[in-house]
Amino acid sequence: MNIVRLTYASRLKKNMNREDLAGIVTVSRRNNKKLGVTGALCHSPRGFLQILEGPADAVNDLFRRIVQDPRHSNVTLIEYTKAPFREFENWSMAYVHSDELAAAILHKYSTGHLFDPFSMGPTQARVFLLAVTELRAHYLAHQEAEAHKPKTKKKKSGTRAKKPKAKPKAKPKTKAKKARAKAVKPKAKPARKRK
Repeated sequence: MNIVRLTYASRLKKNMNREDLAGIVTVSRRNNKKLGVTGALCHSPRGFLQILEGPADAVNDLFRRIVQDPRHSNVTLIEYTKAPFREFENWSMAYVHSDELAAAILHKYSTGHLFDPFSMGPTQARVFLLAVTELRAHYLAHQEAEAHKPKTKKKKSGTRAKKPKAKPKAKPKTKAKKARAKAVKPKAKPARKRK
């Protein structure tokens, strides 16, 4: 079976909120898994950058549907090539929004401070998405580790401090102890009369 890698950029015809995009990503991941397609997607208001890799028939069919999708415009093929292996083998579709990108990544892989998929060449787009998905994998692994840590109770801020516990009362003395205590206490001297 030949693996192909297809990279494209596109724009959305209308603005979509994050929830709409998350829904599209969820459906795409499910479909890609069934088809044996892997890849990555980065989105910004300037457009999408996506790599699809897998069996040629499945990748070709997916790209045909993207081109025909009325939500996309200006679909631009950046690269289509045979690949000796998958580079995104652990992702049915890694997804990153440009708001989540560190400035250092943008500076390293783009010509400006904004993510613009139409300004990237084939190699630049591929290594950019590889770097982004590696960062995403580290982030998700960290989130998973945090979720499985035992939770410690934290003091709530703004709550009153607990009052110290009262000292336990002394045990009542027995008659013998009371008698000894009286015997030990010095008697008060009578007050002197003033002349």
